[in-house]
Amino acid sequence: MIKKKYEKKSFESDMSSSDTSANIYESMLTSDAWKSLTSNQKALYQACKAQYYAEKKKPFDNREYFTMNKSKWMGKYGLYNKGNEGGFYRDISALIEKGFISCISTGAFSRTKSIYSFSDKWKKYGTPEFSISHEEMNLRLMRKLRKEQNERE
Repeated sequence: MIKKKYEKKSFESDMSSSDTSANIYESMLTSDAWKSLTSNQKALYQACKAQYYAEKKKPFDNREYFTMNKSKWMGKYGLYNKGNEGGFYRDISALIEKGFISCISTGAFSRTKSIYSFSDKWKKYGTPEFSISHEEMNLRLMRKLRKEQNERE
């Protein structure tokens, strides 16, 4: 059986050939993790999905990875204004904290692009099984965790 390629509908796209999709399924939309996100965080997640499918050259040649740098979140997707870098870092951290994405490599120290992958940990958000490892955190989350640990001591 030959699988038929999905045909875009006119209400979904301007029909350009380079257009990519950022589908989100109902199970995610109705999850506690998704409902806990702000509107900006949801928009950023959708931009990450679009970027994931649009990126032709994948970081480390791994088709599961994608990048989301300033030229993309500010320029291409128009999510944050110049001077609101903190908003982007807060929102990308929230997506990591709630199990939607993982940070594979932070570019904070090397001044390179940070590399991300999608995660399905959001399905366990709010349960005892939910956790985010240090390896999945970006610099902001690592600093937040260190601060919380210091406050407990």
